[in-house]
Amino acid sequence: MPRALHILKAMTMGLWIQGARPKTLPLAISPVVAASMAMWPTVFEGVWGGSYLHRPCPVIGGRPSFDPNGDYGQCLTSPVWYAAVTLLCVGVALLLQIAANFANDYADGVRGADDARGGEESATGKPQRLTASGLVPAKHVLAAAGVSAALACVCGLAITVLTGHWWFIALGLVCLAAGWYYVGGRHPYGYHGWGEVAVFVFFGLVATCGTSYALSDEVPFLVEWTAVALGLVAVGVLCVNNLRDIDDDAAHGKHTWMVRLGRERGTTFASVIPIAAVAMLALAYMSRNPLIRVAWMAADPMCGMTGDGRTVCTGVSWIDIVLAAASTAMLVVAIVLCIRLCRGLRGRRYRSALPMASMLSPVLALGFGFLYLMGA
Repeated sequence: MPRALHILKAMTMGLWIQGARPKTLPLAISPVVAASMAMWPTVFEGVWGGSYLHRPCPVIGGRPSFDPNGDYGQCLTSPVWYAAVTLLCVGVALLLQIAANFANDYADGVRGADDARGGEESATGKPQRLTASGLVPAKHVLAAAGVSAALACVCGLAITVLTGHWWFIALGLVCLAAGWYYVGGRHPYGYHGWGEVAVFVFFGLVATCGTSYALSDEVPFLVEWTAVALGLVAVGVLCVNNLRDIDDDAAHGKHTWMVRLGRERGTTFASVIPIAAVAMLALAYMSRNPLIRVAWMAADPMCGMTGDGRTVCTGVSWIDIVLAAASTAMLVVAIVLCIRLCRGLRGRRYRSALPMASMLSPVLALGFGFLYLMGA
């Protein structure tokens, strides 16, 4: 009996993990990773945690305004605070994505849009859904969405307290509404061709720029550039998903971009989107030339005179070499993934194309991050 109970619990846990759609979760984490890596040199360009001139930033409430006569001066953030806010941003992104996935499962299952996903993926060629399969009651799936959303709110409130940006609460409510009304409610916008726009906005602009602002109180151009690229990848993933489901979506009145474009033009569009995202990484790479920069620093180190008359030279460090090699490797991997993705789309191998489209997001995030960690 205990063995049977253990097996039953394992099967139940497996169902919930499947319902959370782990293959989509890299899309949620990538913007946070990219923004946190990009802003690290900016935030920590001075002494970590303060100096003899000023105290570190307070833990709660964000950075005080600069006051020459105040205790904080131009206060600096501590690495622990930075890591805490970053992890909380990861929590918000992950939990909101999981909540949206469960809400999607519930709403599409109740509407009948997932009727073709009741069986095993090996038999139907499409991921099995909890509600449509009947393995989990619809109300339990909806409850899982609610619990995930509530946990995301807890993380979001913690970010608000640590940063002092209370308008993040309003932003969080907008994100919650976007996740639910994608396929939920009486008039879901995902059924009218707005899903792709929402994915670009929330998985690209909001997640990346929001993380940057939470960490540094600013959103520089390099973060905006990265946000657009990651938003394009998210749109590409949704397009691949909708190409796979194009017949079912058309039958149930779900007018996605792929349904409106048709399979042939939709395939072309879904191929161009990731190519554009990888091109943005390539342009950022060429603008910074990490390998050339490292070679130049090694060949011509910068020298200066200290106060006691000694000459000190700073050449290339091993960190610069590692970052240059890592950014180059990420660009190569991104190009390879993009080529394989396009081939998979042309061959209508959506089952293998979808994971490659999803993995392109963390690869691009790391590529941008390694470039920006090298500094300006």
